[in-house]
Amino acid sequence: MAVRDDLADLIKERRIETVAADPAQAQVLRDQARAHLASSRMIGHTDVAGAFSLAYDAIRKQLTALLLEHGLRAKSAGSHAATAQAAQKLLKGFDPAGFEWLRLVRNATEYGSEKRPGATMEDVEAAWEFAAELDDLLAA
Repeated sequence: MAVRDDLADLIKERRIETVAADPAQAQVLRDQARAHLASSRMIGHTDVAGAFSLAYDAIRKQLTALLLEHGLRAKSAGSHAATAQAAQKLLKGFDPAGFEWLRLVRNATEYGSEKRPGATMEDVEAAWEFAAELDDLLAA
């Protein structure tokens, strides 16, 4: 119950909700994440925006799977940020600031932004590195 205590504020604020833990669906998400990351690496030098979006989605799906294994799911409004906040409580060593940077670059790439340019190849490489570090944390 300590996990739920750590996440009580996010649950109370309705940023995440409790659901039945679903290891099978979590595995589906992990498989999709691996495929997204492999695809990102294949297109990285020809489609930077697509490669970044795929890498970001791979990371997000890994985090969503983590929450689902714990019987949690982010709610729709601000769900990506809430997923990262919950992951910080569940996964020792997770870098929420790094994920927030990825999220902002993804938004600028997807929707355009006057404040921030879209993804560059360096951003794609940083996303690949973040994904590898996340895999290491999840495997530990």
